[in-house]
Amino acid sequence: MAETVWTTLFWSIMAVLVAVAAVARQMSLYPGTWRHAFDPRHSRERHKLRTARGNLRRAEQNVATEQEHARSAAADAAHEHQARVRKAELHLAALRDPGRGTLLHSLADRLDLHEHALRVRTGATHPLLGLTIDDQYSPTEAYIYLTPPNGWRELLTLALEDTPEADVRAFVVHVHNAIADTGPALQRLRALIPEAEAELKRVTTDTGNRRQAEQNLHQVTAQLKNDLRIPRARRELDTAYDHWQELTGHRPT
Repeated sequence: MAETVWTTLFWSIMAVLVAVAAVARQMSLYPGTWRHAFDPRHSRERHKLRTARGNLRRAEQNVATEQEHARSAAADAAHEHQARVRKAELHLAALRDPGRGTLLHSLADRLDLHEHALRVRTGATHPLLGLTIDDQYSPTEAYIYLTPPNGWRELLTLALEDTPEADVRAFVVHVHNAIADTGPALQRLRALIPEAEAELKRVTTDTGNRRQAEQNLHQVTAQLKNDLRIPRARRELDTAYDHWQELTGHRPT
């Protein structure tokens, strides 16, 4: 029972506070006496004041929206151009330096064969161009010799107990074939470089949409500086304020 009483009292207080806030807001919007803020006989004057305020608010919102649309279009055009340039740059960079390329095969946890490189997980990554690979076997171990163009040979030893000899031989064959393919593949990539350079130049200089959007932004900004909607709405609101002040002796803010 006590809880019900307190709940009822709480919501009663809240209702009173809401009503007080509503009255205070109405009085601030339409300053003067209680009669000026609430009496139906002054509803016409309140309507004029409310309409003038709404017209100014809409004019400001419309002008701001037009400005923002032009600004957003210019920013989008700039970002789109930058994205196209970046894409062309990345494409050209990939042709000039293709890196390791796609992973093709792996051997145990020691070697990864990529399109253009052989990666030793515990050591260096060797470009396939100019690399040679040889393999030898004992009853218990496989020996893989890697010789890059500088002539410094690297030996990798794998226990056949962990990695079957057939897997090692198959991997070495894959590496031999990849070495044979990488030269022509790199040549094909290099042959595409001039075209990619021309495309980057074309994309970089193709700023038509960007310049058009920027020009539109400048035009809209200049037009809005001389736009009469907001000044006209402010004059109408000042007239409504003057009339209300004459009526009540209080000027709205």
